[in-house]
Amino acid sequence: MKEKTVQICIRIGEKEKKKLQRNAKKSGLSLSTYLRKTGLKQKIFPIPDKEFYQIYLQICQLKNDIFNIDIDKIEECLEVIEHNFLVIYNSKSNGDDDDGDNKNMGS
Repeated sequence: MKEKTVQICIRIGEKEKKKLQRNAKKSGLSLSTYLRKTGLKQKIFPIPDKEFYQIYLQICQLKNDIFNIDIDKIEECLEVIEHNFLVIYNSKSNGDDDDGDNKNMGS
């Protein structure tokens, strides 16, 4: 890693600082790294919620077991995964698309 030896000082408001710190935390980055990446227009990825990780694990388990279980069990597992995903989606966005019709979620 390149050694960082130059410092840049800026003045911002308390609300701006808190918002920047929140955004950095969502991405799992230090404030310094977040600001550097933002300023250099590098991609910043938020850390997925633990709930989404649990759904990912369910999908992996189903993938591993797919040839060892019958179609009814596969359908049941997919319904659980779908339900869990929609619960998270609705809790994050109130279930609305931009126009409020929720069409992209099949509901």
